Amino acid sequence: MNRRQFLAAASSVSLMAHLDKLAWAKQAPSFTLLDIQRGQDRFQIDFSTPDGYRTAAWMLRDIRANQVGAPNVEMLLLAAWAQVVLAEHHSYTVFEITSGLRTQHTNSIVEGAARNSRHLPDASGQFFAMDIKPIGVNIDQLAKTLQYPAFGGVGVYASHVHFDIRDYATQWHSKK
Repeated sequence: MNRRQFLAAASSVSLMAHLDKLAWAKQAPSFTLLDIQRGQDRFQIDFSTPDGYRTAAWMLRDIRANQVGAPNVEMLLLAAWAQVVLAEHHSYTVFEITSGLRTQHTNSIVEGAARNSRHLPDASGQFFAMDIKPIGVNIDQLAKTLQYPAFGGVGVYASHVHFDIRDYATQWHSKK
């Protein structure tokens, strides 16, 4: 399944059957609903709205630099889709954000970070990667779910899963 097919399927499928797992949804949801937390902050958002997108951007900010960027919408769609699939096949999960946007300075001090990391913003401020820890679901289950659409990068670490949007599918495992 390529990215275009995935996005077409994600936007056309009704999630009415999952409303019990997404009880906070007040209308027939699309793949734009996310339940995310970072530290003590937790939000159930619809990132298709301006307020929801701003909240997602704030949750994915570079905390060290206190800088907010523009998360790629395809990345957010993939995260929302994965959350629904996990709820359907395993258990409802909240995604704990461990990293989103990184400035050059932050990226330079993160151990093992790639110089051309997808966490870094492009010229328009958009970034294409996030690191998440699923709460209530095994990390390997999340990684397999994110690998299914077969586009982008998925990295499995001891404490989290990295995923990003790119033109080709790749995956890796780290011992750390």
